[in-house]
Amino acid sequence: MKWMKMLADTSQHWAKAAISTAEAQGLVSGYSDTTFGPDDYITREQMAVIMVHAAKMDIASEGANYTDRAEISDWAKAAIATATSKGLLDGYPDGTLKPQGNTSRAEAVTVIQRALTLKK
Repeated sequence: MKWMKMLADTSQHWAKAAISTAEAQGLVSGYSDTTFGPDDYITREQMAVIMVHAAKMDIASEGANYTDRAEISDWAKAAIATATSKGLLDGYPDGTLKPQGNTSRAEAVTVIQRALTLKK
């Protein structure tokens, strides 16, 4: 498979088949043409991108406004706007979203549950 040869850091990884499937479906992408980072923690903005793609949501032009909105990566802005406007992703009591912060298991489960509820 051409893609697996390009992403050298997944060639021997236990999740290589799942990563390949998710990439082929447009749910995930690597950091570059050769690096995926299969053992890296996932950030909140990465989770938003994956969930918006997985749920096949219509992209929103504007989302909730957070004090740290300038920290949202350009490639994640549309997904963050969509995830926050659809209620998938919430901010913290201090008014931040922490887009580049790591996602906890509880946050991931909550976002998945909300996405599944929206799809009904």
